[in-house]
Amino acid sequence: MTTLNGSTLRRLKQLKQTTAVWEGDRRSLPRFREYQSDSNLIHLGDRIEEEDHPQCILWVDGSMGMVRAMDVVDGSVGQEAFVRALLQAIERPQSPAQPGLPQKILVCDRQLQFYLRGVLQELDITVEHVENLPLVDEIFANIIQHANITPPSVPASQAADLYRQSDRLWRNAPWNYLWDHEVIEIELNRWDLGSLYAIVMGRLGLEQGVIFYRSKESLVRFRQRLALEEAEDDLEETFLHQDCLFNLFESSESLSESEMRVIRSHGWPTTQDNVHPIFGTLHPLEGGRPFLYEEEAIALTVATNALNQFLAQHSGKLKAGKFVSLKGTYSIPTSPNQEGKSETVKVLVKTLPDLAEELHSFAPEQEDDEDDEPLIHEDLWPDKAVFQLSEIPWSLVTELRQTAPYRYLADTSFPQKGTAFSGLLIQTSRPKALELIKQIESFGGIKGICFNPAESFFGESCDLGLIVMGNDDLHLFGEFHKDIRELEQVRKNWNQRCKTAKGKCGVLIAMGVTGASRGNPEPRHILGYYEVELIPAKDLGLGTLRSEPMFDFEF
Repeated sequence: MTTLNGSTLRRLKQLKQTTAVWEGDRRSLPRFREYQSDSNLIHLGDRIEEEDHPQCILWVDGSMGMVRAMDVVDGSVGQEAFVRALLQAIERPQSPAQPGLPQKILVCDRQLQFYLRGVLQELDITVEHVENLPLVDEIFANIIQHANITPPSVPASQAADLYRQSDRLWRNAPWNYLWDHEVIEIELNRWDLGSLYAIVMGRLGLEQGVIFYRSKESLVRFRQRLALEEAEDDLEETFLHQDCLFNLFESSESLSESEMRVIRSHGWPTTQDNVHPIFGTLHPLEGGRPFLYEEEAIALTVATNALNQFLAQHSGKLKAGKFVSLKGTYSIPTSPNQEGKSETVKVLVKTLPDLAEELHSFAPEQEDDEDDEPLIHEDLWPDKAVFQLSEIPWSLVTELRQTAPYRYLADTSFPQKGTAFSGLLIQTSRPKALELIKQIESFGGIKGICFNPAESFFGESCDLGLIVMGNDDLHLFGEFHKDIRELEQVRKNWNQRCKTAKGKCGVLIAMGVTGASRGNPEPRHILGYYEVELIPAKDLGLGTLRSEPMFDFEF
């Protein structure tokens, strides 16, 4: 067991020992971002275990009823972190507490009691085990309660109208023909807003939606900073410097039925079960909020309504491919606010081709003709399909080369070294697997797999798992977030096996998605076997893609 060194003990003994009794404990915090097994986006490991949740270490003075030290650590760290927090509570406590030694320490973990007794044996501090720690229990209960309090995303007075306009926006789908540098100005002249500058996101096939910048300066400044700092470490700070409202869309696959009921109660159509809207705001001083206050909700509703009417009026010209000057004026009534007041707002909407050209110049890597721009598709995969990065034993590789009903073997041989061959398993039902194989054939087969870097709306780094078809179509099969340590290690091992196989990997399409074979198909379940290339991201030439967020806020 690690003990305190002599100089530390001498320094601590110089502090005054009080008659105080301290309580200490470490407990798991709720995990705000879960990987759902039913998601079509890949998750690379089994269920996240309890010890992988972040943990909060708390030291409180029970005599004074005050917190002396608090720390949040990874769930896998040892008891040393508990002692580090204790030393902080002794020497550098939170104000207004003063440095000092307690007379007694209470813990509710027997192993922790024995550990602390050994560490503190020369400091004349009694360490006792108790069944309950009332003050710690109360503080942790408050932490959990406040963590779970989520304001409604839209005030009740505005929810119906905003969700209705969001549904119209989803059905208008402007991301099918507008790029994210093509700016549409919406003049409100209400609610301390002059104009909003709308940017449509999603043309590359990622999450779709519209960002409404509160000023032209904020939009231009953000794009300039993004271009200058693409390779820097402060991208998150850059994203948080935006000043905007947003109406974005997210897959509903990770939502529970109760969460879907709440969304439907706001007026979101039951026919749109596969997607739901996300509303919120960003501001350099406020940061990000996944909810709106009433005045913001009214402004966003009117702006979205005006944009919908503009798209309906001019969609033919906007789809023609050239972003030209267009405008329209619309009279839009607002929903009554909490005081029952409403008004009709005249809104001017117009395109800004000159500003679009300016923004486009900040991103020279996107100067290709739009017909040459590869789109990233998500609609190929069957619902509830299982995706899994796996190890294929070499014995199974040999068998599949002979027996798989549909098989495409590499043109050149590769060494069968190491323990296994890296593969991507796609598992669904038999009819859907056969249909998927047929669709893959229509694309010219599978050329390879690529992991392309991406940044979320807030600058969060991840890699997009892409299957590259023979016709160069790109199909997204997963998002790989680098802050999930265990999952990132799985992918590193997977990549290393590909290097051993001279850049080759496999794609398996299997049936048997239910029951014991889920995620672990037998050889007879494998209907398609493809030997493909692991394609470096630089070969695709996409650069770092900018996607909208998956909005799992942790405020």
